[in-house]
Amino acid sequence: MAQGPLGEGGEGIDDTVLAQQIPFVPAEDAAEDAAIFAAIPASPGVFLLRGHETSAEPYATKTANLRRRISRLLGPPEEAGISKRLNLRARCAAIEFTATGSELENSVLLYRLLREVFPSTYAKRLRLETGAPLIRIHWENAYPRAYVTRKLGALNKKSVYYGPFRSRVLAEKFLNDVLDLFKSRRCTFELHPDPVFPGCVYSEMKMCLAPCFKGCTDAEYMAETLRVQDFLDTGGQSLIDALSAER
Repeated sequence: MAQGPLGEGGEGIDDTVLAQQIPFVPAEDAAEDAAIFAAIPASPGVFLLRGHETSAEPYATKTANLRRRISRLLGPPEEAGISKRLNLRARCAAIEFTATGSELENSVLLYRLLREVFPSTYAKRLRLETGAPLIRIHWENAYPRAYVTRKLGALNKKSVYYGPFRSRVLAEKFLNDVLDLFKSRRCTFELHPDPVFPGCVYSEMKMCLAPCFKGCTDAEYMAETLRVQDFLDTGGQSLIDALSAER
């Protein structure tokens, strides 16, 4: 998980949670480079590369082998056009690192580092998801569907929400089981109904009314989506009542 290319406009601070720091000056002699890299352990760890300007955004990440990863980033670049590998040799002024003993320790240390160096963006850099998973029926769409989300829309809109769930996996499992009882769509793209559209596996299995190729009228599709909402609103009782009446 790489974080930043030593570009301008960084929000970093001077001190970090990393234990060791060594200056880096690109050398013309490969032996001098080798001496710098030899001081870095060939073990798992977290490292940060600082640029020459204090305002330059540092590069921070974790790795299974500190020496190998850093030497690839700071070694002499390959000829232009041959490799697209990232090379920060000309931009780096200092190497900071801490060797770790496990992937768990790596992850925890990287979290601490990014939270300190990038206090306002660390969650995005770590791809941390915020908010509990919810099921949303998106009534603002011309062909509404139910799906899992972590974001609440404007409360004055038509969409309705159910949850929260303990995890996205549980929310998706619950929703998939519910939708197996109905024929509302599960596709994620915007529909532009066209009779020549081939449909999908759900329409082939008769598990969707297929509004994508006008397999139903708009009114029939809206009624089916309302049945999904009634099921969720009543905890399944609406479907039980319907089945009981049919029997």
